[in-house]
Amino acid sequence: MGITARWRGRVPVALLTAGCVAVVGLAVGGAAGTPKLELLQSGHWVLNSHLGKVFHIDGETNQVNAEVAMPGADRGSLVVQSDTSGYVVGRGKYTEFGKSTLRVEGTTAAPTDRETPVVLEVAGGAYLVYREAGQVVRLGEDRAHVPINQKLGNPVVTGDGTLWLHATETGNLCQLPKGTTTPSCPAAVPAGHSGGLTVVGDQPVFVDTTADTMQLVTPGGLGRLKELSTKLPDTTKVGAADVTGRVPLLDPAGTLYLVDTADVVGERPAARDVVVRLAPGEYTGPESTGSTVAILDQRGGTLLTYDSSGTKRESTPVPVEAGEPRLTKGEDKRVYVEGGEGRNVLVVAPEGTVTRVPVDGTRIGGSRTPEPPPSETTTTTPTQAPPVVPQPTENPLPQPQPQPQPQPQPKPRTQAPVPPVVVPASTPGAPAGLTATPGSGQVALAWGAAAANGAPVTAYRISWNGGGTTVAGGQTGFTATGLANGTTYTFTVVAENSAGAGPGATASATPSQPPTITISRGRTETLNDDCRAPDCSLIVIEMRGFAPNTEYEIVPHSTRWPAFNSHTSRSDASGNVTTERFHFGGVGQEVWVIAGGVVSNRLYWEDR
Repeated sequence: MGITARWRGRVPVALLTAGCVAVVGLAVGGAAGTPKLELLQSGHWVLNSHLGKVFHIDGETNQVNAEVAMPGADRGSLVVQSDTSGYVVGRGKYTEFGKSTLRVEGTTAAPTDRETPVVLEVAGGAYLVYREAGQVVRLGEDRAHVPINQKLGNPVVTGDGTLWLHATETGNLCQLPKGTTTPSCPAAVPAGHSGGLTVVGDQPVFVDTTADTMQLVTPGGLGRLKELSTKLPDTTKVGAADVTGRVPLLDPAGTLYLVDTADVVGERPAARDVVVRLAPGEYTGPESTGSTVAILDQRGGTLLTYDSSGTKRESTPVPVEAGEPRLTKGEDKRVYVEGGEGRNVLVVAPEGTVTRVPVDGTRIGGSRTPEPPPSETTTTTPTQAPPVVPQPTENPLPQPQPQPQPQPQPKPRTQAPVPPVVVPASTPGAPAGLTATPGSGQVALAWGAAAANGAPVTAYRISWNGGGTTVAGGQTGFTATGLANGTTYTFTVVAENSAGAGPGATASATPSQPPTITISRGRTETLNDDCRAPDCSLIVIEMRGFAPNTEYEIVPHSTRWPAFNSHTSRSDASGNVTTERFHFGGVGQEVWVIAGGVVSNRLYWEDR
């Protein structure tokens, strides 16, 4: 991070053996006098489990410049950072240490002890996502525990600190903006479909590896759709961010795809997708720096980097350590490859170059030792001018010395104390930046804290047409549920303190059912010699939640015959379509339809 924050106090940079911290070197600034210590923001923290210490690696200089003793940390623990703290994340717990004090602050129980979370660093904080348990922990100044209570795919974050989640059981695509504690789900993919979220140009995109499609996720649902040119296995790994406009997709069996996103995000001309055939191995990743993608061959112990055109940049052996190495994306956009014990880290720069950094406590660079703080018993006095010493002349003569004259002392005057000015509390200001994000049967509200105006905000009153509630004064978000899809609701949020209620903030939103398509097997009949009863049948298509009175082209697909027909149907006043179309007799195939960018369920065609 380019902007650093000043330390709260001065700490001697020395090995502290009294129980917790070893400060070996810290980045400092300033010229003459006492240097100004600064928080360690850029870079990555890693646990060396052999030494029982956490080390900070400066991603710009590729040097270790600080360490914190962390006795008892679980082997293989992850380390993630917010603006002011670092967190060592082990099984069932996470331990916080201050980045300014380099002292252990305490340990907190995690929502589950049965899995290691996915960790993400974002502006102002960090997230721990327990995918199997469906639990999210937000760290930093805006701490929160958010239960999702269903299994999750790999999470991603956008630049404004919003966390995006794929609820794999329902197919919901949900967002958790910074400062909120209740997710909203503006879009959904068919339940049970494999795939994952990614971020392209700071916009969320979902790659469906079951339907082999890619779609933009918008506040109103799924946006533009791109059909992928390749059939991807369900085990395909989706990179969390694009590589110069291409999404990296990794088939662990040995193929890297770089899929162009011009048809989904942006207006630039579309480019051809790139396919990179890899040597036999066991691959993990991919992770993007923005212009380079990094993948790790666990079997061969090699780190590979490619640019967006598929050109190999580096092939670097991973130092051999006990345990498996892992890829980690830092907030500074660099990729870090930790050895299994944290003894070595490979730093992948944005352009794809790789540097090995030993993490053994013997090479600490980029720091100076500040002056120790003054002792508590030390006192300072005003500086006095030195006495004037007369200079001798050739014939010095004694000079008469002036006698001090007594000075009259002024009589002390007694002044009446000035009473303090007391400003009475007034009603709070309006909640700042109220937003209303619609979902299916619900609207998620978020706002900034209202100005207290002399007395703490004790509550926020929320009202809308047909309902209302009150939440605590420290809460800045609420989700209204049980709403009617298609109805516009206007929400008003008013802050209260001991002086009364302040002015309200308003926002409107219209809940809507995400459009869905369900297909089933219809009546059996013979079309021709290639499609004969009883295997040949029509397909019943039910479209719900689309725009009313709108024509939609319905295109059927199958695993063998892509886009084998089409038909245009017009939705009714409620946005629904029910039709029976397309003779099909492909026994053993899966068939599905796409209309308006929405993909139906996949129907396996059995023989009869």
